[in-house]
Amino acid sequence: MKTTRDRSLTLGQSALAFSNNKSKNISSLPNQISWEKRIIQLAIQITPLVVILLVWEIGTGAFNISPFIEPALVGKPSLIVQQIWQLLSSGSIFQHIFVTFQEAMTGLVLAMTGGVSLGIVLAYSPSGAKITLPYVQIFNSLPRIALAPFFIVWFGIGLLSKVLLAALAAFFPIFFTTYQGLQSIERELVSAFQVMGANRWQMLYMVVLPSVLSWVIAGIRTSLGMALVGALVAEYIGSTQGLGYLLMSAQGTLNVDQAWAILVVLAFISVLLDWGVRVLEAYVLRWRPNPQEL
Repeated sequence: MKTTRDRSLTLGQSALAFSNNKSKNISSLPNQISWEKRIIQLAIQITPLVVILLVWEIGTGAFNISPFIEPALVGKPSLIVQQIWQLLSSGSIFQHIFVTFQEAMTGLVLAMTGGVSLGIVLAYSPSGAKITLPYVQIFNSLPRIALAPFFIVWFGIGLLSKVLLAALAAFFPIFFTTYQGLQSIERELVSAFQVMGANRWQMLYMVVLPSVLSWVIAGIRTSLGMALVGALVAEYIGSTQGLGYLLMSAQGTLNVDQAWAILVVLAFISVLLDWGVRVLEAYVLRWRPNPQEL
């Protein structure tokens, strides 16, 4: 009897251990699948870029193939990589990166302050919105590059003109997203908090800010690129430093490879800033449910 009982106990333990191992394997399976999906997605995203660069390199005379694309007009990927390495290794580009970054971020802060403030004021003042919104839309329709020479004449070629043009370029996405976010607050939610006796500050902290914060961050993500473009346009028109100045100098000397190298560095900075905003958004809005978990 004892032997039979011990054997049944051993079989039960082994079955339990097998089920635990199986559950661990099943629980680790989604992580493996997610990593496989990410790798496949990354490969799909990179493939068009690799194909374009390969055709570009071959077309400009790589691998002893007769060129069918003129390198002097469009550049060459291998030479562009060399130009990027030269700019980074010499360290000459970092001062220009800092100048452009300073102009764009200062302009973005001004745009955030003005855009969020005006969005809140007009959202709570329908009569003021009827008067102000047409003028905002008119100014939004004006091309920023056409205003750059005026800013250079009015404010000089120093830091102020670049900051103001970057702020003007970044202002409108933040304003419209803030205004639209406040307009989209659920009235039933507001009425429910009013019935429960919430005062104005409690409504602002518990209803308004959580509802509009995601809209504001979305506007900031859009405005990052706009602020960089505004600063570059102002530097391109008139400056003595910055990535826009480097780009203008490279194009003025017909150095196409260096111009592409500066654009690649600028694109990397833009992607890095967008990643930073994504991290900030994930932290600030961590109370939101993950769409994959719904």
